[in-house]
Amino acid sequence: MTTWIIAYNKDGNTSTLKTEAEEKPDMEKAVELVSRHAEERFADEGVERELSDDSSPANRLAERFGITITGITQA
Repeated sequence: MTTWIIAYNKDGNTSTLKTEAEEKPDMEKAVELVSRHAEERFADEGVERELSDDSSPANRLAERFGITITGITQA
């Protein structure tokens, strides 16, 4: 397995999340992993409003937690 680092930006700060996978995660998988991480770590900071169902998962991540994914690299 290869270690991949997903970089994301929240509140002007860059953070990372490590994951193990055979192949580089695509953006959809990265959004899924960071969303789960955000639910656990930032649940009390999430916006308490109804999010649009028609927006993409990446947009919902940005709307709810203010997180944008900035890159995926191999460790």
